[in-house]
Amino acid sequence: MSSVQLVSEQNAYGITYASVDQSGIHFESELVIHLSDGTLTTLKMPTRLSERQAIQRLVCAYQV
Repeated sequence: MSSVQLVSEQNAYGITYASVDQSGIHFESELVIHLSDGTLTTLKMPTRLSERQAIQRLVCAYQV
């Protein structure tokens, strides 16, 4: 069984945090896996380009 199959069979989801300061928008993404014993574990992962672009469009729409 590959690690991709293992993760796809778990209760897993991605979370992306975005923060804005004078130097721009900063992104941090994590994969969260809900384990069978009820605990959660997180793994840092790169933020997908499409996700960064969607967040940038949203943030820029509110900077009027």
